[in-house]
Amino acid sequence: MSLTSIDWNFSRLEELIEARGDEVILETAVACTCRNGDLHSALVLREGKPANQRSLDCPQCQGDGFFYRNARRVKGLITGIEAGRNRKLLELGYAVPGDAVFSPSLRAGFITDFDKITICGPSPINEGQVIRRAGHTFEDNVQYVTDLADNEDRLWYRPVCSIWCEDENGVIYTEGTDFDFSAKKIVWEGNQPDPGTLYTVKFTAYLEWVAYSTPFARIDSGQSLGQRALIRKKHVTFTTDSPLDSPSNRQQKEIDFTTRTKI
Repeated sequence: MSLTSIDWNFSRLEELIEARGDEVILETAVACTCRNGDLHSALVLREGKPANQRSLDCPQCQGDGFFYRNARRVKGLITGIEAGRNRKLLELGYAVPGDAVFSPSLRAGFITDFDKITICGPSPINEGQVIRRAGHTFEDNVQYVTDLADNEDRLWYRPVCSIWCEDENGVIYTEGTDFDFSAKKIVWEGNQPDPGTLYTVKFTAYLEWVAYSTPFARIDSGQSLGQRALIRKKHVTFTTDSPLDSPSNRQQKEIDFTTRTKI
């Protein structure tokens, strides 16, 4: 009995991605200088925190710890980790609910640590964002320099339209009457919560995802099958909050997982 050798059809693979994939904007992450990576800087404090962590009031990165360059449109397959075999990443603790796997076009070039992927179509931001009205003017927040006016609050993402807005006292607010959106801000113009009041705004937005674990380069018989990247919504990534956290540590967890479990 003879065995037939079957090889990858890369043109068909690329056709699948082009036909069924989503168009996204891919941007290269570059460490901001507010995250001084010098080995000795981690041994000292700067403004009361380890000097190798982000500055929340940095005008260069707006507190992200990274700035993004080389924006380009690419196509790729986005699969939720709850789907199919990807679900094992969730069950074993290597991913959290809401994470996804991104497999870019073979022509997309390399995805690197912390690169940002923006979905081109608007989506709702789950249960909404809870905000303290004029929070940047309270307590320790006043020490940070922001570009927020007194009638503005910061949003996680660039919004498209409001779905619902209500404060802790049950007062409902309406876009176009009480507030409008501008860039990643909510701008209050009419009736508004008192300063310090908590309110929730649920809106659709162009969601941003971050490659929070070093993407895998998949190779078969010397041929590249493209990368596979675990991605997480930017507002829950917290990429610089722990000096013990790094893309290489996350990748090692993936390697340990892959050697034990067939994905």
